[in-house]
Amino acid sequence: MAFAGGIVILTGSALAGALDELMPVPVKVEARVGVADAAAIGRVKVVVAPVPGARAETADEAYALEIAPGGVTITASSPRGERWARVTLDQLSRLSDGATPCCRIVDWPRFRWRGFMHDSGRNFLEVEHVKGVIDMMSRNKMNLFHWHLTEFYGWRLESRRFPELQRDSAFYRRYIGKFYTQDEFREVVAYAAVRGVTVMPEFDVPGHALAFRRAFGFETMRDKDVREKLCALIDELCSLVSAEQMPFIHLGTDEARQPEEKVPPLWMAPLVDRVHANGRTVVGWTPGELTGLTDRGPTAGMRWGRPKNPGAIGAIPFFDASGMYLDTLDPFEISGVAARRRICPWDESEGARLGAITCAWHDDFAGDGVRTIVNQTVLPALVMFGDAFWRGRDSEPAGFNGRALPRADDPELVKVAELERRTAAQRDRVWRDSPYPFQFLRQTAMRWRVSLDDGTLLATNVAQATVFLWQRALDGVEGGKGGAVDGNLSPYRKGTAILETWIRSPEAIDCGAWIGFTDYTRDHGRAYSAPTPARGQWSRFGATVEINGQSIPPPEWRRPGQEAGPLIGTIFYVHELDEVPFEDEEYYMRPPTPIHLRKGWNHVRLTIPMKKPAGGHAPWVGTFIPLLGTTAHPREVPGLEFFGNPPSLP
Repeated sequence: MAFAGGIVILTGSALAGALDELMPVPVKVEARVGVADAAAIGRVKVVVAPVPGARAETADEAYALEIAPGGVTITASSPRGERWARVTLDQLSRLSDGATPCCRIVDWPRFRWRGFMHDSGRNFLEVEHVKGVIDMMSRNKMNLFHWHLTEFYGWRLESRRFPELQRDSAFYRRYIGKFYTQDEFREVVAYAAVRGVTVMPEFDVPGHALAFRRAFGFETMRDKDVREKLCALIDELCSLVSAEQMPFIHLGTDEARQPEEKVPPLWMAPLVDRVHANGRTVVGWTPGELTGLTDRGPTAGMRWGRPKNPGAIGAIPFFDASGMYLDTLDPFEISGVAARRRICPWDESEGARLGAITCAWHDDFAGDGVRTIVNQTVLPALVMFGDAFWRGRDSEPAGFNGRALPRADDPELVKVAELERRTAAQRDRVWRDSPYPFQFLRQTAMRWRVSLDDGTLLATNVAQATVFLWQRALDGVEGGKGGAVDGNLSPYRKGTAILETWIRSPEAIDCGAWIGFTDYTRDHGRAYSAPTPARGQWSRFGATVEINGQSIPPPEWRRPGQEAGPLIGTIFYVHELDEVPFEDEEYYMRPPTPIHLRKGWNHVRLTIPMKKPAGGHAPWVGTFIPLLGTTAHPREVPGLEFFGNPPSLP
C-alpha cells in the first residue's frame, strides 16, 4: 500500500470491497478517498484519446476510468474502449450497491478476440435468448459470438435463393422448421455490434452437412453443383452484413468422417476464394480441410485440440478452443480450467494469437427453450472464461489436468480460490437479477479423504466438490508417483471407492446439497454414456450417500432406468436416444437434495462401486456440496468448515 497526493494505490489482495471483486480483473486499480452516488455515476464525460501504456494489439479496447464524487471521466480511443469502461462502471455500481468507490482504473485486454460459441444447428435457440447470450458476453467483456448455424439436423439461416433449405423435409429429427430469418440475423448482428460483440457465423462443411444434402438431394458432398450452391450461399450470407461489421466467415472443415462427407484435397478452394472475394477472413477448425489453402488470402485456424506440433498446421493466426468445451466440463471443473489453463499456449512464432473461444456444444437434443444454456452452465462459464481471455494466463502447471484441482497445501489452489471468490461476488450482486441460471458454488474449501474398500488410502485433503476417480485425477495422492492416484488403479479397477468429508457447522441447519455420480458430459450422452439410475438408486452401480450414518435417498428420477444406446461406427448423432433430452440426470439440472447438518461435526460418506461399464464413460465420479437457495441461484452455506480426516485424527 502506498499514499501519494490523497491516492491510495492498492494491488492484488490488498484491494478492498467492490474494487477487489471486478471481473475481468483490471490491469491497474487505484483506490481514492470517497464514494460516488448514483447522480455522480450518471455524470459521465468521455475523452477520446489513447490510453498510455496500453498493449499495442488491443489499444483500441483500452480505457481509463476515473470515478470522483463529482462525476465520472472515461478516456478511450474508440467506442469499444468506452463500452468496456461503462461495463466496469456498471459492475462497480452493482458490487457496491450504489455507493461506488472513488478510484482510477486503467485496463486493456491481453487478447484481441474473446469468444463464445453456441451450436444453434443442433439445438435451436430463440432470438430473444441469443440476445440474452450476447448481453452476458458483453457484460463480461467478451467480443466474438461464434454462431454455429448449420448442422446434421438443420440449416438454421434462411436462404431466399434456395428456400428448399428451410423445407421441413430438409430438417432431421429435431426443431423441424426452426431457423433464423435473414431479418432476424441482421437484427442479432446489429444488436451485438451495439454491445461491442462481433458475430462470426459458421456454415459447417463438408462434414455435418446432412441437412444441406437432404435439401438438394445430394448423395455426397462430391456431387456436381455442391460447391456452386455453397459459394452462392456464402455470397448470400455476406450480402446481409458488411465486411466491416462481420469480418469472419467460419467454414467448419473438420470431422468429414463418413463416405458421403469425404472430399479430395483442396476441395474447399472455391469456398475459401469466395469468402476472400467478399472481403472476409476464412476461419476453419484445425485439424480440418484447410490444408494447402492457407496462403490464398486472410485465413485463421480454430484449434480444438492441442497438437504436439502446432507448426504442422500452418503458421496462420489462430483461435484457441482447446480444453474449454462446456459440454465436456463438469461445472466444478470450469473454475480450475479458467484459473490455470494457459490461453494460446503455442509459441507466437508459429502464428498470431488471436484469442480464445469457449464452446457450448450439445450434441444431444437439449429440449425446448433455454435448456442448452441451463444444461451447460453458460453464465458462470462466461464470467470465469471472460476473465481468463481478457487477462490471459502466463503459464500452466506441468501435466495440467483440468479435472483435478491442486491439493489443499499446493499454492496453485490459491489461484482457483481467488477466481471463485470474485465469481461468487459476481453471482450474488452483479447477476442476482439475471433471468438465466448461475449454477456456481465455491468449492476450494472442500476437503475429502479418498480410499478403497480394501483399506487402501488414495488421498487426503482433496479440495474440490467433484472428485474424479481415475488415474491422474487426484493430484499428489498418498504414496503416488507423478500425480497418479495409485500404480494399481487402472481406469477400470474393480472395487468400491469411499469419499469422506467431515463438516463442522456453527449451527444446526436444514439446507440443500448438489449430489451426483455418473458424469454424462452431455456430449453424445444418451448413446454414449450410462443409463439413468433405476428408481430408488443414486447410480446404476449402486452408489450411496450417508450423512451422520443416515442414508440420503436419491431423487425421484423423471426417467428412471432410461437406457443408453450403442455407438454406431463413428457417427455420434444418429441414435434415436440422442433425441431424449436430459432433464434431471445431472446435479446442476435438478433441485438440490434436502439435507440436515447438525451443530458441530457431521460425517459425509459417499460410496462408489467401480465396475467397467459395457460401453461409454467411466462412472467413478462423486459430487457433494451443501448449498442454500436454488440450483439456478445457489449460494454457499455460511460458516461451514471442511476436514479431510475425522476429528480424532490430526
